[in-house]
This record gives sequence, structure tokens and C-alpha cells, in this order.
Amino acid sequence: MRVGLFHNHYIYRGGEDVAFELEAELLAKAGHEVHALAVDNRDEIGASSLGALRAGLRARWNPDTLRRVDAFLAAHPIDVAHVHNFFPVFSPALHTRLHARGIPVVQTLHNYRLLCANGLMLRGGRSCEDCVALGPWNAVRHACYRGSRLQTLVWSEMTALHRRRRTWHACVDLFTTPSDFARRVLLATGIPPGRFRVVPLPVPDPGPACPPGEGALFVGRLSPEKGVDLLIEAWRQLDGYPLRIVGAGPEEERLRARAADVPGVCWVGGVPHDRVLAAMRAAAFVVVPSRWYENFPLSLIEAKACARAAVVAHPTALSDLVAADDTGLRFEMGDVQSLAEACRALAFDPERTRRLGERARAQYEACYAPERCVELLEEALRSVTR
Repeated sequence: MRVGLFHNHYIYRGGEDVAFELEAELLAKAGHEVHALAVDNRDEIGASSLGALRAGLRARWNPDTLRRVDAFLAAHPIDVAHVHNFFPVFSPALHTRLHARGIPVVQTLHNYRLLCANGLMLRGGRSCEDCVALGPWNAVRHACYRGSRLQTLVWSEMTALHRRRRTWHACVDLFTTPSDFARRVLLATGIPPGRFRVVPLPVPDPGPACPPGEGALFVGRLSPEKGVDLLIEAWRQLDGYPLRIVGAGPEEERLRARAADVPGVCWVGGVPHDRVLAAMRAAAFVVVPSRWYENFPLSLIEAKACARAAVVAHPTALSDLVAADDTGLRFEMGDVQSLAEACRALAFDPERTRRLGERARAQYEACYAPERCVELLEEALRSVTR
């Protein structure tokens, strides 16, 4: 197949950027002709208020996208388009133009932005589905996008417009989600269930697994939805058991201050990917204490690949990835005591931790290895070309 990949890079690099780049590599290795068209928020928006205003005004419909797509297709004829992120620079003009040119479109939904301004289904530290029932304009009242009513208005207007136009029904042939939990939540968009398919994101194999190391590990962006504050409070009950926190983000200074009197907590900071994997191999288990629904955190799948058990928040998309007492343990989302008990259960039972880690590695090999994920993606792309 001749596959066109489309992606709007964020200002801060994240899992969607990694998935986009890895997919291009894996599809090419599988023998497909791959061409990519990407835009970057850093180039289009930058740090200026003028750039942000311009991007906001064009988020509902960017005429530059029409010219970009036409030039791209003239240089690279394709059989199918796979879109990752389109907000805010591409805008839904991307899907409309591809459809008008007769190109089947597959859209991967990495978050919940079709339903929620911030894409997290989270407000005030708690899961929130108000805009599902009350409509997109409800988000403006709460300034859900970056704490700005003006910026939230951009999302609300875009969402309302393309719902009226039925852009997603008419111009997207198939939606994919990395987890079934996300698929179930996104059915609230009104898109028919048959237009959804679960396709996990590929995660490279880090190599042969080794026995569990020592201590717990958190890997991720230090931002409110990740729940690191809950983890710190839970660690007050872990009797100094080692916890390493890998990552950086806007909450780092506040979280470091909060953990100053908590024994066992060690801050690693943001590090290259190879050091993240080394930290996983050195740990006994990982913790994903998210406050939001999540979708498909790559760090959790990497932990499975390293044969590490996980403690994850429930009910979230993580519940689909970690069955209770199978490849890890669950705790009630937002509950510090429940989180502490689950971590204690693994911290002081090394045999159980090892057994769950072995199951996690087996699950990775069966479900999330790159070869299996690419097969599922190929099936999805072929289904719309037929």
C-alpha cells in the first residue's frame, strides 16, 4: 500500500509523536510505501501571542491545510491516509480535503478531544464527562483548555461546527483507539460503533527480560493529571521503600517540595529514553497513578516488555491493560489509601511481583510487540481501501 501519514506535532514532545514516527518506520519495514506530512506547533504558533491568536482563528478551518494536502498528494499519490493529531494547525480541513480527493481516511484518537476540550476528561482533579451531556460550550465556563476561556472557546466552536457539518461521519472512514476503554468512552460522540477499531500502538522490544530489581518507579510528565501528588502521599506509608520518579514538567517544583519529608523518594528528572529503560530494569515494579482516564501510556507497555508488574488506577483505560492480580494490581483512582495498599502488596512480596512481571512480559509478546501491532494496523488500513 501507499500510505500517507499526517500529524500535528505538539510544542512538548509526547507519546503521539513517538507513535507517529515509529509507525512510519515499521510500515516501511513491512514493505509499504510511506509518505508523511507533519506540521509543528513550535513553527506555526511559537511563543508569540500573535501566533497563538492566528492558530486559534484557524483551528476550526485552516485554508493553508488545503494547499498543503494538494501539494503533498501531487508529489506523493497515496491509497490511504492515516491521521494522528490534527489540532490545532491542520484543523478538520485535513479530513475534508482528503475525503474530497477520494482518499480513505483512518483517524487514530490518542485522547478524548472529540468530547473534551483538554482531551483528558478531567476537571478539578476528578474525571469529568459534563460536556458529553451538556455540549462543548459548557467547557468555556470552566476554561478547560489551558485555563483560558478564550482558548477553550476555540475548541468549543470547532467542535460544534464540525458536529453540525457531520465532518467525522462523512470524512473519516474508520477511527482507531489504542484501548477498548477509550473506544467505549468515545462512542458518546455518536459515531457508529462499527466505525471504531482497537489498534494498540507498537512498542519496540527492549530486549531479554531480567529478574525484578529493587524499588518502585514512576515514569511520565510531571503534570496534574498524572497523579504524582497522590503517589507522594501514599509513599508516606511505605516505610522508606525506594521510589524513583523519572520525568519533568510544570509541577516538578511543587511536587519536589511536597516530597521533601517523605523517605525513600528519589528524583531522577527528565532523561533520555535508554536511561528510562535502564531505570525500569533496575526497578521491581512501576506505578501509574493517573487521575485521568488515560488511553495507552507507552511507559506502561514498556514496563510489560521489561517484565515489570504495574500498579495502575481503576477504572481507566489502564484497567484494560492490567487485569487485577494478573500482570499487576489496581487501585481506586484518586484514593491514596488504596494506592498505598497496592504498592505495599508488591513492595514486600517479591515472589508475587516476579510472577506478575513474567505474565506482563508474556502479554507484551502476545499483544503489544511491534509485529502484532503492525498486523492490526495493516488490517485497519486495508479495510478502508476495500
